Amino acid sequence: MRTPLRTLRPRPPLHKEVADIISEKIIEGHYPPNSFLPPERELCESLGVSRTVIREAMKLLESTGFVAIRRGLGTTVLEARNETVSQPLKILLRRKTQLVRHLLEFRKILEVAMAGLAAQRRTEENLEAMEQFLKVMREKPGTPAGYIDADIGFHAEIARATQNPTFSIILGPLAELLRESRVATFSGPQVVEVRRKQHEEVMEFIRRGDAEGARKSMNRHLTDTEQDLAHHYTQS
Repeated sequence: MRTPLRTLRPRPPLHKEVADIISEKIIEGHYPPNSFLPPERELCESLGVSRTVIREAMKLLESTGFVAIRRGLGTTVLEARNETVSQPLKILLRRKTQLVRHLLEFRKILEVAMAGLAAQRRTEENLEAMEQFLKVMREKPGTPAGYIDADIGFHAEIARATQNPTFSIILGPLAELLRESRVATFSGPQVVEVRRKQHEEVMEFIRRGDAEGARKSMNRHLTDTEQDLAHHYTQS
């Protein structure tokens, strides 16, 4: 009795494999937003494929929003687009307060873990960026737009400090979705002062490399943020 041959899975087209390799490098930060990809000839040599394959891969990357092909100039990396993930949630956010609470619950799980990793992996550049955002918070405690932008930036820098780009990819659209609720729950300088001090405490634990302290501090901060939101919707 003959043993049946193992069925081989068809390989994806070569240009798709190349597109996957380049998109992974973009996500990992090897090719940052607004930078140019290496020239076509260099990509051919490094990946061992023809110009035709590279051109087809570029078309695929352009259609999925990773790059923009500029004739005569080169191929530039685009900023990550959040619309695909966030648009359905934006519609629901206008209708359901409960969804905001669900997003905050998810955010707490995500950011508590982020804070711990940031304490273990942060660089001096990360700390300097966090300090700049805190400076804006101190200077604009009564300005919702300025303070909230700095608040979002501070949390985004913690995501970058994990040295794991996945956190930034997930946190970015989530933070933007919650921006409107944060504007609505903005309570003025007195409460902002308390929240700013919480940010400073989180940063201090991250600076010291105290992962457990950073996680606990972030958890307290986000729990208070949830309570701000609950109070707002109770009063409105």
